[in-house]
Amino acid sequence: MRAVARRHFLLTLLAPALLLAPAASARAWQADEDMSRQVTIFGIMATPGKKDIDPKLAAIAPQLRRVLPNHGFKLINTKTRRLSPGEPLPCDLGNDVVATTSLLNPLDANGKVQLKFGLSVAGVENATIITTPPNQLFFADRPLPNGNRLLIGLGAR
Repeated sequence: MRAVARRHFLLTLLAPALLLAPAASARAWQADEDMSRQVTIFGIMATPGKKDIDPKLAAIAPQLRRVLPNHGFKLINTKTRRLSPGEPLPCDLGNDVVATTSLLNPLDANGKVQLKFGLSVAGVENATIITTPPNQLFFADRPLPNGNRLLIGLGAR
């Protein structure tokens, strides 16, 4: 009887901890989720005078046509990953060009996501802060010497 009483006593002590452990774990997971965002960065080559569009870009074709009408579009590279604040996400766009984004603030006081966007061309980097609503793409545009344009898209959800 003593062993049964001791087990009952231990279960009585441990039951609240066992019941709260999943909730505490869920709260910790939720806090991690709240402090991170799924971030995407991609590069697109836009060629004037062409009408073709990469099938991988079909979902954003109307946006691209508004940004640069009378251009053809080809996806160069894309990267997507869940980021915590300060964590970088580089995307190699070829020809010694690397676009990088990092999450600065997953949700500011205005309900927007703050990202640091950097573009390195031949080792020379320019960076700026982007503030955008979640689930909305931001485009940066860079003219190239051959007349094409490099579009870099980034967004967070």
